[in-house]
Amino acid sequence: MNPPTRGRGRPRRTEADAEILDAARKLLNEGGYRALGLDEVARRAGTAKSSIYRRWPSKAALAAEIIRREVPPPAPESAEQAFEELMNGPLGGVVASLIGEAQESEETRAIVVALIEPYRRGEDDAAILGSILFRRLLKE
Repeated sequence: MNPPTRGRGRPRRTEADAEILDAARKLLNEGGYRALGLDEVARRAGTAKSSIYRRWPSKAALAAEIIRREVPPPAPESAEQAFEELMNGPLGGVVASLIGEAQESEETRAIVVALIEPYRRGEDDAAILGSILFRRLLKE
């Protein structure tokens, strides 16, 4: 049996994922979703922008990954309250920005649907989550 061959190019640095996520998280904390520029993430993480795109296909996918890591999934019985806390918490503006961007991008829409899915228990939840989002948007 032949030993496995290495792919083309340099091997991935395992610590790059954490460095990219840390740089992106800091940018989100500093200025929200608009401040999340992948050129700046790459500069701060000490990596190439192509390294980011190998891991996350878009800025929206990277932001959603940070939200998933920062916010624990809701318990089924408290999904509505958990969504309210998410929207009013430090990443609420990022979620709202992603929802806004989803109106223009099918890829971002799919990312948002997957991100919001744990907060939905049934069809009626769309109206409940929508009212929470609307209240959040009116606050700012």
